[in-house]
Amino acid sequence: MIKKQYPIDIENYSYKVKADIQLRFNDLDGYGHANNSSMQAFFDIGRAAYLSKCCGPDFYKGDSTMLVVSYTTDFIRQIRLENEVEVRVAVHRIGYKSIGMIMAIVDKKNNQVCAVSDSVMSGFSKRTQASIPILERWKEKISEIEGKTF
Repeated sequence: MIKKQYPIDIENYSYKVKADIQLRFNDLDGYGHANNSSMQAFFDIGRAAYLSKCCGPDFYKGDSTMLVVSYTTDFIRQIRLENEVEVRVAVHRIGYKSIGMIMAIVDKKNNQVCAVSDSVMSGFSKRTQASIPILERWKEKISEIEGKTF
């Protein structure tokens, strides 16, 4: 059981976006478990899956994008090569210029949470190199994905 409070119930939330993670030899450290930097890459796989579902394949082509501006990660259980894991992703907050995203790496065999990342992404203009409001079309699609209005 997770004792820390997160913006959502990470163990029981109905995640709409999930991405399988294929563990590779180079993800492992000398103890045979996934190292911390690999877990950050796993979270990025989940983030990319969510943004692809939310914003489509052209997300990275236009001027408007979103960048990670903050994240915290809690490492809860070891992940070993034999584990079958996936990253589960949810947006729990949409502000004027930022969104709150939470991700959990979960062992699919026993549904145990192995790591959690709580992050903030900011709207960003590539042209002006400055933050921008979260686009309405993104808000609408995130609301559709999450099944709630922000």
